[in-house]
Amino acid sequence: MRQRFFDFRSTEAAAKTTHAPDVELKMALGSLYPRRELPISVSASFANTAGKGTVLNASMQIDGASLSFGEREQAIVDVLGIAVDDRGQFSSFKQKLDIPRAVVLGKEGRFIKWSQALPLPSGLYQVRVAVRDRYTGRTGSAMVWIEIPPR
Repeated sequence: MRQRFFDFRSTEAAAKTTHAPDVELKMALGSLYPRRELPISVSASFANTAGKGTVLNASMQIDGASLSFGEREQAIVDVLGIAVDDRGQFSSFKQKLDIPRAVVLGKEGRFIKWSQALPLPSGLYQVRVAVRDRYTGRTGSAMVWIEIPPR
């Protein structure tokens, strides 16, 4: 057994260390397993367009019931996404979502849906997305694989 494996004082101190919001978002994006504090799902598809070539469409969905509104009328969610191919080449995006309380309580349901288009060449891609609630600091992440065949 490793030394200090059951030393909870050092573990508690490490857990109390706070990171900058961007660092937390990057840590969620790079986590080995999906983070579920803020439930999110992602799906990917591609389309061959005349003007831009092949475009990867990442469709994302977040559970609005897990967002914190408190006394505010809108929640703010930071989104970071990346598509990495099998050679290490990547394309990324960053967004800020302002989600009004009325949208979550509306008749369309509590799930917030949005998408992002990335022009990419053919190849095998891992698409990763991470989200962070600005008010609570809770994060969530998801990933999916997609292969874009040659044209």
